[in-house]
Amino acid sequence: MKHWLADLCTLLAAGKPAVRVVVATTRGSAPREAGACMLVHADGVVGSIGGGRLEYMAVQRAGTLLRQSGAQVKREEFVLGKELEQCCGGIVELWWERFETDALSLLSTALERLRAGVPVGLVSAAGRRAVLDDKQAVLAGDPALLPDTAQPDARPGTDSLLLRAAAETVLAETLQRQDTPLWLYGAGHVGQAIVAAMQELPFDITWIDSRAGMPPAEPPPAVRVLHRTEPELTVAEAPHDACFLVLTHDHEQDFRIVHAILERRRFAFAGLIGSGPKALRFRQRLGREGLPRSLIDRLTCPIGINGIDSKLPAAIAIAVAAQLLQLREAALAAPGRNGGSGTVTDLRAHEG
Repeated sequence: MKHWLADLCTLLAAGKPAVRVVVATTRGSAPREAGACMLVHADGVVGSIGGGRLEYMAVQRAGTLLRQSGAQVKREEFVLGKELEQCCGGIVELWWERFETDALSLLSTALERLRAGVPVGLVSAAGRRAVLDDKQAVLAGDPALLPDTAQPDARPGTDSLLLRAAAETVLAETLQRQDTPLWLYGAGHVGQAIVAAMQELPFDITWIDSRAGMPPAEPPPAVRVLHRTEPELTVAEAPHDACFLVLTHDHEQDFRIVHAILERRRFAFAGLIGSGPKALRFRQRLGREGLPRSLIDRLTCPIGINGIDSKLPAAIAIAVAAQLLQLREAALAAPGRNGGSGTVTDLRAHEG
């Protein structure tokens, strides 16, 4: 699972305190949106708030906060053009928050819900935190942190995660699982290139192959590997919003997997590697097998964005990654994407 919360829990479990730097508010043009963040720890940085002088300065101040005792939260506003000579020229307010290992239990409560696909509220103030469910019930932490009287703490037109609660300002977020499920069938050269291209992108990859020793015994971090002699039987295990890529070493195996994907009907994308003639043969055979044309038309073959004709595995991987990113962006922009009820969805929702 790729999420700053998972990364932070990993650091704290290893005994490594960290400072989270969050873009708390933006007004006008800014390098990143409110909610973008990075983690600064003794051995490096995870994530980004947009690079440039703003990020460089933020990392330096996070390092100072990491070495200090006492202070846990710092906030500061920057006029990017005037103060940092960044061309975007908007206004950004950053929130620095130091996390020690004693925060692991509370954060793990939030992480469990994220892994289950359930949004969770996280509210932070100076030295106090709370995890909320979608009814504003406190699951862990300070039960009085977000009273009903909380109001936005920002000027009109500002994209902000800050709320004013009583006499203090709090950072209030709705965290959602950010990864799009991707089930990849085939661990040959193209499959390996796709995993390499997409492992740093917001996709939760499950990699399946029927051959012994493939995928590799030590896949990239956060990539789940399944060895199955009948890989088509794993299709039913995938989430309903999964993207599927089928590129095994065996056309007959490809067909069985594609048939299982289309037959289940609920999926975000079904892609099959191959040429135009292969696509035609598969569609004709799927029709003879009794699948309706409306389902067969949902099969994408060949895969990859238009305009990239190279057959190099790395080039195919880039074309496919771009195609899936376009699909993901369209899904995120769809009306109602952050739907739900209760206070958690009223907080500023984002994916970290």
